Amino acid sequence: MRRRLRPLAVDSYMDLLGVAKGRVKADVYLQGATVINVYTGELQEANVAVKGRHIAYVGLSAEMVGPDTEVVDLTGRYLCPGYIEPHCHPFQLYNPDSLARYVLPHGTTTLVNDNMGLYLLVEEDIFIRMMDEMGTWPVKMLWSARLDPQTRSDEFKRFFETDRMKRLLAHPLVVQGGELTGWPQLLAGDRQMAENLLYTLSIGKRVEGHLPGASLETLSMLAAGGVTADHEAITVEEVIRRLRIGLWTTLRYSSLRPDLPEIVKGLADYKGDTNRMMMTTDGSTPAFLKEGYTDDMLWVALEAGMDPIAAYQMVTLNPATYYGLDGEIGGIAPGRLADILILEALDRPTPIGVLAEGSWMARDGKLLQEWPQLDWEENGLHKSRENWRVTEADFTVDSELPIIRLENPAITRLETEPAHDNGSIKVAAPMHAALFGRDGSFIVEAALKGFANRLDGLASSYTASKGIFTAGQNPAAMAQAVNRVLEIGGGIVLVEDGKVLFEMEMEIAGGMTAQNMDDLIEQVLLLEKLLQERGYPHYDPIYTLLFISSTHLPEVRLTPEGVLHVKTGKIIRPPKYRKA
Repeated sequence: MRRRLRPLAVDSYMDLLGVAKGRVKADVYLQGATVINVYTGELQEANVAVKGRHIAYVGLSAEMVGPDTEVVDLTGRYLCPGYIEPHCHPFQLYNPDSLARYVLPHGTTTLVNDNMGLYLLVEEDIFIRMMDEMGTWPVKMLWSARLDPQTRSDEFKRFFETDRMKRLLAHPLVVQGGELTGWPQLLAGDRQMAENLLYTLSIGKRVEGHLPGASLETLSMLAAGGVTADHEAITVEEVIRRLRIGLWTTLRYSSLRPDLPEIVKGLADYKGDTNRMMMTTDGSTPAFLKEGYTDDMLWVALEAGMDPIAAYQMVTLNPATYYGLDGEIGGIAPGRLADILILEALDRPTPIGVLAEGSWMARDGKLLQEWPQLDWEENGLHKSRENWRVTEADFTVDSELPIIRLENPAITRLETEPAHDNGSIKVAAPMHAALFGRDGSFIVEAALKGFANRLDGLASSYTASKGIFTAGQNPAAMAQAVNRVLEIGGGIVLVEDGKVLFEMEMEIAGGMTAQNMDDLIEQVLLLEKLLQERGYPHYDPIYTLLFISSTHLPEVRLTPEGVLHVKTGKIIRPPKYRKA
C-alpha cells in the first residue's frame, strides 16, 4: 500500500543518476557548509548537489557544477534536513493551509496531521480529494486516521465503519492509524475498533496511542495489541517505561503540555539509545506558536541541555524512520528529497533559508513562493448558516445542576455539593455552562467552577462535538454571545455589559479561521488576556473550549448525549430538547 511520496519519471531518474559523475549538471550546488549528518551523528564538511526535487550528491567533488548551476557559498553555515512534525493537529483555530504557510519558513517541511478536524465534517470522497490536493504542497501533508471520534455521539459512528476506514487507511498519504484515544473501548472488547487497528497493521502502517498516565500493565496490553508509539509521557520515568517495551516515544513541547525542558534535564544521565525518540508540538494553540514551530521546540531542547545531534535526529531521521519514509525524507543524502535548511550555527535551529524539494521556499523567515489555497466552500466547508436562535429562557436556573470543576485547561472533576442556593446557581458555582447541538435541537447544562469569576457571557463553536459551548453568569449575555456566533457563521464571542467585547470569526465550518497565522496569534493573545482579566486561572483557554465536550479525558464532559461521567459512562444529566 505504501508508495513513494514523490515518484520519479524515467528521464528525471536518469538525470539523477548522472549527476555524481558530472555527466549531468546540478541545478543547485551548496558549497562550503557543514552538513549535520543525522545518519552517523557527525558534522561533515561536504557540498550538496541538487537535481530537480532530489539530492544527487553529498561530497567534495565539483564535477556536477555547470554554467547554469546555481552555486551558493555557505561557508560557516550548517545544512540540516527539513524538520518533520510527527504529530500535528492542524485545526487549532488555524487551518492546514495557514499552518503550512507559517511553519515552512520556520523549517518544517513535513507534517503528519490528525484527520479529525476535517474528517467528521465532510463526506469521504471530499476528504480524500482534499488530502490529494494538500499532497501537492511543498510542505508534505501526511495523515493519521483516527480510529475513534474522541467524543460520544451517535452522529459520528458511521465515520468509523470498517469498510470506510479501510479505504481511508489504504490511502498512500495516510501513514498511521490513531491517535488511539478510545483505547478503553478496545480493551473492553470493541470488535470494530480491533478490526480497524488490525487492518492498519496488516498494510504496514503504524498505530499511535494516546496513553496519558498509563501503567506498565496498560502500556503492555496496548503494545501487545499493536500500538507502536505514544506521545503522552510527561516524566522521564514515563519516557523510559515506554521505550523499554518497544514503543517509540515522542517528547512533547506544546501549549497544553510544555513538559520538554524537565524531561530533557531528567534524561541527562540516560545512557540508552535515543533513536526511537521523536519530538512534537502536539497541536499547540496559536499564541504558543508566536516564536516559531519545530524550530522553537529545538531552541527549548538545546537550552535545556539536549545534545544537538540527538535533537536534530529527533525531528528528522527518527520520525522519517518511524513512518518508513527515511528513503525519501529525514536526512541529507543522495536520493532523498532536497528538503534542506540553512542554519547560522549548530545551536540556532531557526533557518535563514529553506529549500523544499529543491526549490527555495523561504529566506529570513519569509515565504518566497506561494501555492494555490484550498477552496473551502467548494469542499463543503463554507460559513455556517444556521437560522436557530436562543433566549435567556433556554437556560435552566431553577433546578439542581451537576457541578463541573475545571482542574486545569483540560481535566475536569465532578463536585457533589448542590449547584444552587435558593434557585441561584451563582452562590456555589459562579458559572453556568451549556452545550447546544449544531442544529440547536438540544441543550446540555451544568454549573462550572474554575473557569472565571467575572464573565457575563462567552460562546464558541470551536468544540470537539461541533456544537456551540457557552459559559457565563448572565443568561441574557450568554444568549447574546451564542446568537452572535450564529450570525457570523461560527466563531468565539465574548459579551460584557450587553456589548460584544471580543469577536473572532471562524468561517470554515465554524471551527477554523481563514486568516493568516500572524494575525490569528495576535487575536488569540488578546482573547487570553481578556479571559485572564476575568479570572481564568489556567494557561490555555482554547483547549478548554475544545475539550469541554471531548470524552477522551477525565472526568466529566458536556456531550450530545448529556453530561457524561467518562470513566463510568453514566449520563449524569440528559439533554433538554428544544425547538430550534
